[in-house]
Amino acid sequence: MDYMYNACSTTARRGALDWAPIFEKANVPVFEALYESVRNGTETRKSLEFNGRATYREDLAKELAVIDNQEIWRAGGFPVVYTLAVHG
Repeated sequence: MDYMYNACSTTARRGALDWAPIFEKANVPVFEALYESVRNGTETRKSLEFNGRATYREDLAKELAVIDNQEIWRAGGFPVVYTLAVHG
């Protein structure tokens, strides 16, 4: 993590310092709910039920495709494709 943080611009590092407390405050309830779900066995039950399906590989591929097709992941490829198309 230190390497990744130190490799960022000073603008990005300043933003990380300024925004970290805000993101932490926003994420605390999410992580508390996640930890409770792990503690009470909900996550284990969901995994066992899902992985026990005869179609779990296909079902998982469909769910992962939703994430793969999110704009955040597509947008990252745009500059490379654009640069290659324009500058060959």
